[in-house]
Amino acid sequence: MHNRKISLTLTVSFAAALSAMLLCVPASAQTDSGLPSILRDMPQSGSMCKNERLPGAALSGSGRADGGLEAGCALPASAATAFLQKNGATVIDTRHESDFLQFHIANAMSVDAASIRLKTHLRDKPLLLVGDGKSDRELYGACGRLRAQGFKSVQVLMGGMAGYLAKELPVSGHGAPDAFESAQLDPAQLWAQSQFPESLVVVMNSPASAELLPLAPRVSISSDTALRALAGAVERRRKEQKTVLANVTVVVDGAMSEATFRQYSQVVAPTPLLVYTGGAPALKGFLRSQEAAWAAHARGPKQPRCG
Repeated sequence: MHNRKISLTLTVSFAAALSAMLLCVPASAQTDSGLPSILRDMPQSGSMCKNERLPGAALSGSGRADGGLEAGCALPASAATAFLQKNGATVIDTRHESDFLQFHIANAMSVDAASIRLKTHLRDKPLLLVGDGKSDRELYGACGRLRAQGFKSVQVLMGGMAGYLAKELPVSGHGAPDAFESAQLDPAQLWAQSQFPESLVVVMNSPASAELLPLAPRVSISSDTALRALAGAVERRRKEQKTVLANVTVVVDGAMSEATFRQYSQVVAPTPLLVYTGGAPALKGFLRSQEAAWAAHARGPKQPRCG
């Protein structure tokens, strides 16, 4: 009995010592296989060495969604009707359940993007992932991952429900907004679009906003050249990118009429159009709040350095 107690004590002591050693291994040396990306990228706290990849690095605009926009993942809204006629065609609506209940494509399933991989009975069906059109970057990443996991036919509806409504296609439910309303972005959504490599953000007549979005093309226009200037910016981007252009976002100061929105939509077609009219002050306020949050997260709790 006495020997068993000694053995147990030594085992516990060894485990504690081993844990302490592992906790002070630099983050770069620790294996992260099998961890979700959100955990791999999270700065470590406690007694562990900090990961130097800080959230603020997102401000640089570097990096891509997982795999970027994989060829064949994008389905234009104009092709949605033909898709729905396929044998076994299944629409996966990834929006919040409350948005789904308000309106959706007929016979669509309400499933969040992370849970689709668990629906193994859908592996052999043509799948169309649908979002709100304002966070498509995540869905294109999900499309690539699902294909890699054995789902045979997966596509993303370009422009999401915003692009679908812009084509005046039928929906089920009640209270669907019009296309112009559904295409409006808030500051956070605008920033997300500016960080999406397959998106084009065109700052048309807002110098203050252009300074806050340094990666976005800036187009100086007058009322009689607006359409031509926008068409030129989109055409140049398509030639440079040589891949699918996921969406175009137009940033303007002040209000935009629905008639102007429809004209712009026709110019960029078949690419979906999004609009930001919230002004530079709102965008600046959002960026300041985000910088403060990222800085606080980067600092983390005060801990002694490993070693």
